Amino acid sequence: MSPIESPPGSDESSAAEPLLRVRGLVKHFPLGRGVMLRRNAGAVHAVDGIEFDVMRGETFGIVGESGSGKSTTARLIARLLDPTAGEVRFAGSDITALRGSALKPVRRELQMIFQDPYSSLNPRKTIGSIVGDPLQIHRLHPDRAARKLAVQELLETVGLNPEHYNRYPHEFSGGQRQRVGIARALALGPKLLIADEPVSALDVSIQAQVLNLLGDLQRRLELTMVFISHDLSVIRHMCDRIAVMRDGRIVELASNEALYSAPREPYTRELLAAVPGARSVARRTIPA
Repeated sequence: MSPIESPPGSDESSAAEPLLRVRGLVKHFPLGRGVMLRRNAGAVHAVDGIEFDVMRGETFGIVGESGSGKSTTARLIARLLDPTAGEVRFAGSDITALRGSALKPVRRELQMIFQDPYSSLNPRKTIGSIVGDPLQIHRLHPDRAARKLAVQELLETVGLNPEHYNRYPHEFSGGQRQRVGIARALALGPKLLIADEPVSALDVSIQAQVLNLLGDLQRRLELTMVFISHDLSVIRHMCDRIAVMRDGRIVELASNEALYSAPREPYTRELLAAVPGARSVARRTIPA
């Protein structure tokens, strides 16, 4: 089986059903008064009761300023953080309370691309190991030769030279490292890809290449994607529907066309007004 095919026994439920359903999701980070006193001084309400659905095959955008709670939302969905309250349902199953080995099947079908391509790759491992480890852990390619071939196919899929299998992260540029991160995320054939600010750490000249790659992969592999960014222009290019976050809450949720042509909320209008031409320029392909 190709590493980017859906796993056997994948959910064949109706395409009309949401792949991801979030209800009443809350994440509070407690504030202490000091190590010695060990008293609670309240909490930061990073995510405060948000709700949305993500349909199969769509790219769902979450946009907001720094500190709005969008990256925390990504980590809650990916189960990298435990929620304070609320529910996350993925492919019809409640994954909110899963822990340890119970999360392993979910990890195979729900993968994340991280913001920083420098800190998200282990500098002591080769690219072949970084991309191939998920295949070994999930026993998709226990044979070393087959695993190497699968990894090389993945590298080629994301526009990297398959012969760079034995190179280390420090030998690659930021854009190339992010392509490695994308290859790693695709290795298990996930149903849902969460991209958390995937181009914000890259040079502007490289951002368009990575965005076009993600858009092409989403169409070719029929991926469902949650795409997170502070950049309204990037969100407009990538997403079908968009949630606008502020102070841990979703203040507006609309289709791409509706949000940019007739935003309802004053905060959304303020964000759009800060981006020259954001409401007047038609959605288009970003030049490579």
